[in-house]
Amino acid sequence: MTTADASESRSFTAKGLATRERILSSAADVLLADGLTAFNLDKVRQAASVSGSQLNHYFVDRQDLIRAVVKRQVEIVLQFHRQPRLGGLDTFEDWEQWARLNVRYLRKVGYRGTATYHVLAGQLAKSDAATRQTFADGYWRWVTLLEDSFARMKSQGLLVNSAQPRQLALVVVSLHQGAGLLAFAYRQEWPLADVTRCVVDYIRMFAKDADERAPRPARKSRPRRRRHPVEQEAAPRFTAKGMATRARIIDGAAELIFERGVNGTSLDDVRRAVGVSGSQISHYFEDKQDLTREVIAARTDFVVAFHTQGALGHLDTLDSLRTWADLCWAQAGENYLRGGCVYGSLTGELLEADDVVLDALADGYDRWLQVFEDGLGAMCRRGDLTPDADPRHLAVAMIAAHQGGTLLTHVTGTAEPFRTAANAALDYVTSFAARRPKSAARPKRS
Repeated sequence: MTTADASESRSFTAKGLATRERILSSAADVLLADGLTAFNLDKVRQAASVSGSQLNHYFVDRQDLIRAVVKRQVEIVLQFHRQPRLGGLDTFEDWEQWARLNVRYLRKVGYRGTATYHVLAGQLAKSDAATRQTFADGYWRWVTLLEDSFARMKSQGLLVNSAQPRQLALVVVSLHQGAGLLAFAYRQEWPLADVTRCVVDYIRMFAKDADERAPRPARKSRPRRRRHPVEQEAAPRFTAKGMATRARIIDGAAELIFERGVNGTSLDDVRRAVGVSGSQISHYFEDKQDLTREVIAARTDFVVAFHTQGALGHLDTLDSLRTWADLCWAQAGENYLRGGCVYGSLTGELLEADDVVLDALADGYDRWLQVFEDGLGAMCRRGDLTPDADPRHLAVAMIAAHQGGTLLTHVTGTAEPFRTAANAALDYVTSFAARRPKSAARPKRS
């Protein structure tokens, strides 16, 4: 029996189960408030108002408790999808209700302080292989639940024979988790509203009844308003050598953070890895948060540069969008497996940070969204997409697919989530392709 299974193999009284649940809830709160590196059993004991012996009675050690928190949260996810208001998630109206209830749930829990599955995955997926496997098990349980729903829809004759329940389930879970990253970074609900609309309309593409295939109007995405404007201070002037040293520190920090996570990377770690002194770190950066913001800026530049490389043109044709998906995997697939998206994994770890950091992450997503929106807008102006295509909505769908797909690919250790999510987003965009009228037949010559 593994340590991860030890605390679940024992029977508890009703009172004991209530105490265990209180400990798990408190542990989730401590994880979100203090991060993984500062998480310890003594803080949980104080938060849950239990003794050390009680804590040891229910959980073998720190890692056992962390994995139990993860398993508790996936049960909450599954319970949400099993609630009576969603029927059996085996009709199109059930899925419309699913989209509505997701937004309502977000309004209820807010953007901070709630141990949602994507927030825990962002913070803990890089902690150790066993914890990552616990997340993977949870994601596959979620996929299996939805796969059963789609299988029922197919057996009832609601979906075409070519519909693949597992593929549809992976699309739902991946895009949902990508939407969570965006919504929590922006601290606004429109990313989730956009993405759930995309998900339900994607499912409708497989409807056997042609009338059910018609996409429902997407909610217009509102422009983001910065909640806490940051006054831009004049950047200190450094020599060319100083700028090179500063850039080397940022690059070194970015790589360490990608490997170990934000919580697992200290300024001393960066100093040793880059080969600079503590005084040099202090000369270029005020503190770890200042360095983290510079890492966010560097990763944003990297993402934008990738999306504007010559091989992709201006991302303004269906072919160029397909090339984008292929290049993502060809150039970064190994990184997705190893640590996720360099930007998305950073976002996932910082969703409980302050507004200054979250605004920096949202600024990065703004730039990324604009690249897609510009290309899709050009397609609309040329008439390549139908008049009801909304470039902003489609751009959000593309990025959510990428972010959720890379998150699940890292956690599960397989390319299937990314490839499935990316292909679904491309198919969704393609569903808005204008059908060119056939050329009029030439009159026969007499």
